Amino acid sequence: MHDPTPSELSRLAKLRVVEEYQAHQLERTRAVIRQLEAEQERQRGRDKKRRIEVSWKLQLSPADGGAALLHRANCGLYTKQIGYLNAMEAQIAMAEEGIECCQVCRPQD
Repeated sequence: MHDPTPSELSRLAKLRVVEEYQAHQLERTRAVIRQLEAEQERQRGRDKKRRIEVSWKLQLSPADGGAALLHRANCGLYTKQIGYLNAMEAQIAMAEEGIECCQVCRPQD
C-alpha cells in the first residue's frame, strides 16, 4: 500500500465535507417530514371533530320496547362514538315511527 498523495487527501477531505453536508440535509428533511406528518394527523383529528359536530346518532330502543332516540352527535346523554348519521339520514330517522328526538340536545333544531 502506498501513502496517499496530497491531491488524494484533498479529494477525500472534500468528500467527507460533502458527506457531512448531505447527512445534515437528510436529517433536516426527515425532521420536516415528521413535522408534516404530525400536522396531517392533527388536521385529521380536527376534521373528525368537525364531522361529529354536524352529525347525529341513533340510540336504539331499549329491550323493553321503548322508543329509539335521535341525538346530536355531541349529546352527553348518549356517548357512544359509533353510528354517525348525516343530515339526510337524520331527517329520514325523524320521520320514522318509533324514533323520538332527544329533549336535551334537540336534534330537530
